[in-house]
Amino acid sequence: MKKWARLIIVFITILTGYFVFELQNLEFDYDYEKYFPKEDNSMKVFEKYRDEYGDDSDFLLIAVGNGENIFDLNFLKKVKAFGDEFKSQKVVEFVVSPVHNCKYLKKSGFAGIKLIDYLDLSKPEITKSDSAFIFANEQFIGSFLPENAQTLCLFIKIESQLNKKESKDIIDFVYEKKAEYGFKDFHFSGRVLAQVYFVDVMVSELGVFMTTSIILLIGFLYISFRSWWGVVIPLIIIIISIIWTLAIMLFTGKSFDLLMVMLPTIIFVVGMSDLVHLLTKYLDELRKGEPKNVALKTAFIEVRWATFFTSLTTAIGFFALIFANISPIREFGIYAGVSVFVAYFLAFTLLPSVLLLVKPPLGLINMKRQNIWDGFLRVLFIKVLNNQKAIVLLVIVLGSVGVFTAYDLKINNFLLEDLSKEDPIKKDVLFFEENYSGLRPFEAEITTDSSGVFDYKFVQELEKLETYLKSSYTQEGVGFLLSPLTIIREANFVKRNSKAEFRSIPETKRRYETLLKYIKKGNSNFVDNEMVKQWTCVAKDSISCRVSGKIKDVGGLAIKDANEKLKVFLENEINPEILQLKLTGTAMLIDRNNETLATNLMFGLILAFGVIAIIVGLMFNSLKIALLSLIPNILPLLLVTTVMWFAGIDLKISTSLIFTLAFGIAVDDTIHLLAKYKLERKKGRSHLYALKRSYLSSGKAIIVTTLILVGGFLTLMFSSFTSTFYMGLLVSVTLIIAVVLDLLILPLIMLYGLKPEYVKNQYSKTN
Repeated sequence: MKKWARLIIVFITILTGYFVFELQNLEFDYDYEKYFPKEDNSMKVFEKYRDEYGDDSDFLLIAVGNGENIFDLNFLKKVKAFGDEFKSQKVVEFVVSPVHNCKYLKKSGFAGIKLIDYLDLSKPEITKSDSAFIFANEQFIGSFLPENAQTLCLFIKIESQLNKKESKDIIDFVYEKKAEYGFKDFHFSGRVLAQVYFVDVMVSELGVFMTTSIILLIGFLYISFRSWWGVVIPLIIIIISIIWTLAIMLFTGKSFDLLMVMLPTIIFVVGMSDLVHLLTKYLDELRKGEPKNVALKTAFIEVRWATFFTSLTTAIGFFALIFANISPIREFGIYAGVSVFVAYFLAFTLLPSVLLLVKPPLGLINMKRQNIWDGFLRVLFIKVLNNQKAIVLLVIVLGSVGVFTAYDLKINNFLLEDLSKEDPIKKDVLFFEENYSGLRPFEAEITTDSSGVFDYKFVQELEKLETYLKSSYTQEGVGFLLSPLTIIREANFVKRNSKAEFRSIPETKRRYETLLKYIKKGNSNFVDNEMVKQWTCVAKDSISCRVSGKIKDVGGLAIKDANEKLKVFLENEINPEILQLKLTGTAMLIDRNNETLATNLMFGLILAFGVIAIIVGLMFNSLKIALLSLIPNILPLLLVTTVMWFAGIDLKISTSLIFTLAFGIAVDDTIHLLAKYKLERKKGRSHLYALKRSYLSSGKAIIVTTLILVGGFLTLMFSSFTSTFYMGLLVSVTLIIAVVLDLLILPLIMLYGLKPEYVKNQYSKTN
């Protein structure tokens, strides 16, 4: 027997060493497009839209200030030189700012209209009239210039789908030039920056989570077992479980992402449960005076099925995430579920092998601490039996409150909500939110009939739409709005002697057609200008165009309301035969994810309820106990919505995950209590005595394991990401509620749900 134990240890050691060597190739990734639903029709629309018009988020925004006067000539020349530096970067397509490709249309005699720089840096100075002239164009306010005129913005268009090295190189280049030019005020934002920053934070937080989890578990294990033996052995096995799971990720092509960073912590706390139950039972048998081999065999036989079922139910909770419409969430569920079985396998192969070869800890065996737990649980058990009506009433009240708050919980999301307001990256985001038009893209594709987007009737309808978007879409409207009308308005403004009231489309079709001829005549190649390229937004087929802009990140709920009002406006004010609108873009896809995620996860959660009920039902051959046992596990999920409701935490991608995770873990307590009861009945115990013994014996184990689980999940609250923070907080709250309800409700369910005569018959059959 010891020979097999040594072989198992050697095999696992060699395999683990190989895995450790290979793990240097495991990569970190934060590709936000993976959070888009690939099977959703909205994603197909977006991909087609992006192929035609380009990506709506492949840009960098850099706002720089001069302390006071941004129209100081030397400062503007410095900005010009700074922006020109980016031309050397192969991933940069173009730069637009008040001093880069920022031109206005000007009448040019019989030649028509031509493009002129707004700010001529060859002049001896920039006058007040020059600055007033650029501020008179509302197109630049909120896009390149804020209303307070304290900074100016550079829009840097970069290539799509940059790899990690290209992304990091361009971000490093920005910081290098920032230090070189030393602007008094500097703000920087963009998707690429977020990707690079998130990867860096994930790497650092992985170390934080691992370290805090190890320290915390060492503390719990020492308190529970009071010896190095009870600390080192479980810790080594859990670390091996993590290594094996990461190796599975590596060999199946999975990289670390924002969700996977939590996986090692989850393995730590979930995997420890099996070890604690096996070790506790092993020590109990040794305390009874059983020889080491007999004690280990007894512990192995009595605990293996209970822990297998708890591992199964935990894995089911994770596997329920495969119904999510977001790829990283599905993958997280799969690998988390696999990790549970990896931990179970090692707990019942490596741990028994080690225990077989090491000497039993005599000091730990002789330690008398069981009476503390027995005393507490005896009192609680008696109080439960003596207050049955009060407990039932409490369950009804809590259930009613939970149902109300679950129904009233709102689905909402914000861009970059994972970052706290004190984070430097988030501070720059908030700067652009407050001083410019915001960072949330507004994207829509407009189509018309064969007359094309420059047909006068279409242009009239489009102007009505743009007027609505600027004034009524969300509270502050759409800023930095670009469409084919942008160039038309600017041309008409100049042609009509630069009077503000003429920054619109011409009043008649004849004037409009004349204007188009002037534009083409004055600049046959004006569309080659990068800024004008942004202005035109016309597809190759000329029957569709792009309307894009920026809005404040008011949240997905407010955007949904704005879209409903936009739909009403289109139905009442726009001729559908001339103009049809289809919203798209990355922000819309994120909103779409949030709307559908809750429904998908709810389906997975209901399926998990059903599977776990079947498992419990098969254990006792009773549909009644299967359904009743769900009560102390569904109620914590309802009550955590109450916590979210009072705390103002909305339902979103991050917070919706906690329900399936917490349910799969929390149901373990129920399984252990029921399994222990069944073992006691097989020993010939009476119904009430078996119930009492299972309560006292398993009660200690589920309290200890819950404390370990909660402690482990609370380490996630050290995260800089709010999603990870809420994951740790809400799962911990759910587990605490679950263990309390199990200790209060489950004894009554078992008392009345399990018929003594039925169980007695089952016992007689097995003997």
